[in-house]
Amino acid sequence: MAHHFFTEDNVAMELTFKKLALKMWPYLWRHKSKVIWSLILVSLFVAVGRMLPFLFGYAIDEGITHKNTDIIWKVAIGYLVLESARSVLAFWQSNYIQKFGNLVLFELRERLISHVQRLPVNYFEKNPSGRTVTRVTNDVYALGELFSQGIAAIFVNALEMISIFVALALISWQMTGITLLILPPLFVVCVWLSRRIRIQFGATKRKLSMINSFSAESFSGMKILQLFNRVGETKSFFDQLSEEYRTLQLTTVKLFATLWPVVEAFNLFTLAVALFAGSYFLNQGAISMGELIAYLTLLQGFFKPVKTILERYNQLQNSLASADRVFQMFDEVPENTEGRGFDEARLKGRIEFKNLNFRYTEKSPYVLKNINLTIEPGMSVALVGRTGSGKTTTVSLLQKFYDVEEGDITIDGISLKEVAPRSLRPRIGVVQQDGFVFSGSIYNNISLFDPKISRERALWAADQAQCHEILRKHGGLDGHVQERGSNLSAGERQLLAFARVLAFNPDILILDEATANIDSVSERAIQRATEIVTQDRTSLIIAHRLSTILHSDLIVVLSHGEIVEAGRHEELLRQQGVYHELYKLQFAAPSPAESAKALIN
Repeated sequence: MAHHFFTEDNVAMELTFKKLALKMWPYLWRHKSKVIWSLILVSLFVAVGRMLPFLFGYAIDEGITHKNTDIIWKVAIGYLVLESARSVLAFWQSNYIQKFGNLVLFELRERLISHVQRLPVNYFEKNPSGRTVTRVTNDVYALGELFSQGIAAIFVNALEMISIFVALALISWQMTGITLLILPPLFVVCVWLSRRIRIQFGATKRKLSMINSFSAESFSGMKILQLFNRVGETKSFFDQLSEEYRTLQLTTVKLFATLWPVVEAFNLFTLAVALFAGSYFLNQGAISMGELIAYLTLLQGFFKPVKTILERYNQLQNSLASADRVFQMFDEVPENTEGRGFDEARLKGRIEFKNLNFRYTEKSPYVLKNINLTIEPGMSVALVGRTGSGKTTTVSLLQKFYDVEEGDITIDGISLKEVAPRSLRPRIGVVQQDGFVFSGSIYNNISLFDPKISRERALWAADQAQCHEILRKHGGLDGHVQERGSNLSAGERQLLAFARVLAFNPDILILDEATANIDSVSERAIQRATEIVTQDRTSLIIAHRLSTILHSDLIVVLSHGEIVEAGRHEELLRQQGVYHELYKLQFAAPSPAESAKALIN
């Protein structure tokens, strides 16, 4: 487990701001008018700000130098008007851009959730739930900061830097040329530090994902950890991850602490150089005192947006790492939803497996080999065999959770390769070994919020599934079910899952160890209910408890992915084969040698 969490999620796309901008542009340009208005508001805000130093310079040269109080009063009123306008524009542009950013974030989150819901089942089998939860919550939130705190601030301050530089050049291109000589070293140092910070942010984010994934899995399996007394070891591994996360965070803090003194040193040095150069040009009559003060004021203001951009840029490395992970998820290939639908209102349920071979990857061994089986409408077919024989894979292929590459599966003569999953799966009802229930009411757990399932039908399904005691104990259909059904027993959760499939009235029924967690009394009641449900309905039953499938129309015995026997219970017992050995293990009392031989085979 430790190796899994250390190696997980260490590969990143190395997303840059340029690549991010290209990925985000379709979301932004969808709202062209908002983009244009944002540009207009920011431009006005910056333009007003650049007028203020010129106003001060004019006041010094024409008002203070010549002791013209009339000009000083006019400049003071003009300054008040410009500052008021700048404050109003600051509010408008900030408020407008943040609203725009939140709108884009809302659309991005909706699209991501929709994308995750369309991913194939093997994605969720390969990826821990903690990682997925982190990406659709924390990472999307961090990506939102790109708009609410990052991109807008960087854009505004970048525009301010450009406008200040233009204003400096208009006052004195000679002094501006001297000032430019100092900027390249500052740029090189800041770029080097920023890259280090970005790498550090990415490593920190990936380590946080490991912590979330490990914590989610540990909490889910806490009962097992406590039963086997492994809580201490799990805590030690968590402490190791936490210590590594702390080390990464402290390194990031040190890099930030290094960046600010560097920028401030360049700021002071540049001002000193500008002051010396300014005094020279002032004595030469190249510039006036007011122009020199305006120049120094603008130059001092030049480093404020530089510091802001660097601060936001490096903070946004965290958001960039999150954006990297979000778009990695967008790159996951969704399940193929193309295909036709079934024409008939209700399927007959004739299922054929034709020369079916299946393996999960090209390099993995075959899980199913040369499966040929015909199931007539209304038949009850049991799939039995030892663990790993291919029973669950067979029904997963029938539900089109995986694509069939070799051979074919047909329902009523229609190949599943031609059928859309959304058309197929509502026709198939499944009750699994561990019936999953959601937090909410019993009624919502049965109906899954489907308006077609009325309360009357849900009550009928609960009655058929023998849920009388559950309804009595928890207050009827409106009774509350806690998260993952923690206030229900395993058997009660299973009965609710059975009621759910009864309510949806599928054309084909799959029972995957459906009675495994139900006591003998409840099992007999369920068997009576299933007799009603399985009438004129094709049913596939996966069972290790052979007592539940003795009366099936056909029992198919799988071994190492192949059908080795098929027939009714009595026929298979007479063959003295694999089924007979399984039956003896459950119902007879074989010698230790016989049991060992059966398990080895």
